[in-house]
Amino acid sequence: MNDQQKILSPRVIIQLLFFIVLMPFLPLLISWRWGWWEAWVYGILSVLSFVVSRLLVARRHPDLIAERAHFLQHEDAQSWDRSG
Repeated sequence: MNDQQKILSPRVIIQLLFFIVLMPFLPLLISWRWGWWEAWVYGILSVLSFVVSRLLVARRHPDLIAERAHFLQHEDAQSWDRSG
């Protein structure tokens, strides 16, 4: 299995979808008020700000994106600093 497959495992994809897409729309899901335009604006702005920030960082500092993609592969990381 290559590095790209390790990074994009099904578990990682589900976590990304949960935290980036589902969490901003949680007020809508909890309240079941689909006409609540402020919650829609909040959710859309949250998702868009995440995407735009990642695009800007990837354009200006692609090495930072590459380094953070390998956060589980650091040998000198403390046990409390590892996720998963």
